[in-house]
Amino acid sequence: MQQLAALDTYDTIGVVGLGQTGLSCVRYLLSQGLKPVVFDTRSAPAGITALQDLDPTVEVHTGPLDPALLMEMDLLILSPGIDTRLEAIQLAKDADIPLTGDIEIFGTLVDKPIIGITGSNGKSTVTRLAGELVQATGRKVAVGGNIGVPVLDLIMADDQDQVDVYVLELSSFQLDLIHNLKLTAATILNISDDHLDRYASAQEYAASKQRIYNFTSTAVWNREQRLTAPRYLPLDQQLSFGADESDEQLPGLFGLHQDDGQPAIGWNGKVLLKASELQLTGVHNLLNVQAALALVSALGINPPEVIEAVRQFRGLPHRCELVGEYQGVQWVNDSKATNIGAAEAAIKGVRELVPGKLILIAGGDGKGADFSQFRDALRHVDALITLGKDGDRIAAYYPGAKKVSCLREAVATAKGVAGEGSMVLLSPACASLDMFRNYEDRGEQFRQAVEACHA
Repeated sequence: MQQLAALDTYDTIGVVGLGQTGLSCVRYLLSQGLKPVVFDTRSAPAGITALQDLDPTVEVHTGPLDPALLMEMDLLILSPGIDTRLEAIQLAKDADIPLTGDIEIFGTLVDKPIIGITGSNGKSTVTRLAGELVQATGRKVAVGGNIGVPVLDLIMADDQDQVDVYVLELSSFQLDLIHNLKLTAATILNISDDHLDRYASAQEYAASKQRIYNFTSTAVWNREQRLTAPRYLPLDQQLSFGADESDEQLPGLFGLHQDDGQPAIGWNGKVLLKASELQLTGVHNLLNVQAALALVSALGINPPEVIEAVRQFRGLPHRCELVGEYQGVQWVNDSKATNIGAAEAAIKGVRELVPGKLILIAGGDGKGADFSQFRDALRHVDALITLGKDGDRIAAYYPGAKKVSCLREAVATAKGVAGEGSMVLLSPACASLDMFRNYEDRGEQFRQAVEACHA
């Protein structure tokens, strides 16, 4: 694809998708004196009221995309939720109408260092932590992308002129629409089956993730998964992290050591920080910390400078979050585990910390995932409770699984199974939209159910 031209050189711009990202695109275009035409495949998109508040005169088309209308556009800005395989989108592409996304536009507008973070799980944790590590050095940092604030809203912020570094979480859908971007450092944290309702195969999904390394000066990858390694960058442009010990030479400067029998994060062949000093739990989070440290080191930040910021980082809501302990039983909300890899990391990460039973609540919309790949993780679980659209598909790999109809029933069932020293872990391995507004809603309903059950 040719480099994106200045937006004001396109006569008619279409914005496809009226979610959070689409609204931010419209907001930015209007701020530049450009009035787009808006499309959404839903008959009554949630963002329609917000759009009318922005500008009631914006032309809007809802429902199935009309190829004839799309053909009238000179540029189409697609939201991440829009499947580029849709016939109308493919027809527009075949007609040489440029397809782009908000990240590509963002990349044409900023000249500050950008860190990009992708992967099947852990993205949000590493994005937030990397942002806090940069901030701890006195730099002004802006964090957004697939997490929190859309990137074009970051551009429009009142203090954007003062930003020193951008830290962006990038989904595979966003990466599919990037052709020209300059990243100081980028990582693929891990790859597991996800979004196979949008990709033809696991290989195609992995190839989408690999696109992030096409735009970076430094690649940070996971030694536990060679699939996350860059294919073409030289070794002096690579940093790696893993569960084995760190090395004194590139790329393996980050690793996991044993210090007096306890796990510790290592850097440059030496112990840097004991796991017991962190507020995060689980081996997966020790890898996440290494990844964040490696990313910011590409900015010239030495890990010892930001140790205190790592110690203070509390993690994210809905990500292995302790919501309460009752009668010696811990109740943990990991609702953000919307795919198999994320749930597997949580299960294996906490298993060694649970002296009693580990009781898993899982299920939802599996997005086409092959749950046979979840079988190994389920072996670490003492009881399984399933719910939602694909709960039965998960239960098929765990004899004796209990099926329930709602989250309150799941919590009540778990309470009956758990004894002192046990942990009840909501780590669904599925998306939430079959039963909830989003994963945050699912996590909050879990919290409420736990509290009500112990009132």
